[in-house]
Amino acid sequence: MAGFVCRDFLLFAIINVAMLALPTFTFAQSGSWGEPIAAPAEPEPPPPVSEPAPKPPPEPEPTEPVRTEPSSDWADAPPTEYEERSPQNPDWVEETEAPPIGDRKPRASESYDIRYANRNLTMPRGMMRGTFDAVVGNRTEDAQGLDRPFGPTGTISTMSFGVAITLADDFELGFSRYRMGSFPGVSVFPNFGFGGEGLIAFSMSPEAKFGDIPFYARFEAFENEVVKLGIDAVFRIPSRTEFGFLGGIPLRFIVHEQFAFDTGVEFVVDNNPQGPSIWSFNLPFNFVANVTDQFFLKLNSGMNFFDLGHTVRTATSGLIRGPFYFIPLGVGAGYTVEAGTAMMDIFASFRFPTFYGFTSRASELNAETWQVTIGLNIYSPVLFKGSAL
Repeated sequence: MAGFVCRDFLLFAIINVAMLALPTFTFAQSGSWGEPIAAPAEPEPPPPVSEPAPKPPPEPEPTEPVRTEPSSDWADAPPTEYEERSPQNPDWVEETEAPPIGDRKPRASESYDIRYANRNLTMPRGMMRGTFDAVVGNRTEDAQGLDRPFGPTGTISTMSFGVAITLADDFELGFSRYRMGSFPGVSVFPNFGFGGEGLIAFSMSPEAKFGDIPFYARFEAFENEVVKLGIDAVFRIPSRTEFGFLGGIPLRFIVHEQFAFDTGVEFVVDNNPQGPSIWSFNLPFNFVANVTDQFFLKLNSGMNFFDLGHTVRTATSGLIRGPFYFIPLGVGAGYTVEAGTAMMDIFASFRFPTFYGFTSRASELNAETWQVTIGLNIYSPVLFKGSAL
């Protein structure tokens, strides 16, 4: 019996030791009275305080993409088939085929206005002008010897060819009796404006002979849209008469690019083999009106004070008393033609070169001295193509 108790006590002790050796948490799985009370859980550490997340950068404001098509605020709508090109879009070009490749020759009207009344007193740089005029008329001689010392009388016919060129801006040279705004002139000596003066000039009646050669230089000193002012120097190289010189200041006033008033002053010196030189003073006047861009009309007049020093009267011992002061009168018409790179003026005029003559003592009308002029001017800008100087 004692052995049995010892074995029971030993078994009970072993069981108690084993139970004490079990981990405490095995008994913490039950929440009821019959189960061990769960040990309190260790408190979880607080979550680390995190720094506030950086704010994302602001999104860029949306921008409009670059427009490659024309803006409706400034671009014109494409013109329709029957609509003219818009003046607000000068770059718009309608082309049905590719433009030609190569050098393009300039047109005369692109640099020198096709309207006769709106032209400068000198041609553009690099432009060349050829001139031709033929004059047919009648010249009388009165009892006082009005025309006697100044050349032939009766039926007179002449022909003249000339040439001019602008070598630099506003500077024109020529062998011609034609000058813009100063043609026809009102000079009396030697032939009352009957022509026969040019690079190649000759008279056909009353006798055949070569004419004098006028060489001129003109500089346009001032010009704007309304006023043009130049300086003339003209030398008459004698072939049948005497040496002469003209210094002048031509002046042109333009109104609305369609009307022009040409005037100025001219001082003339003619050599006199029988004595002192003959001095004269001219006040030309021309009115030009372009009825259209190409058709123009002209009215010609002025005043000529010939022989201010009375040299002719002195040389003839008073036999020739004048009058020596004259007012011419004439009308004309012309038409400008464009022909490729060239431009041509065709004109005709009728005038009385000594329509009214007067002095302080006498005056008279002379409608028996008259002249008809037919001429043409040809302009070409292709000589230097605008880049000579």
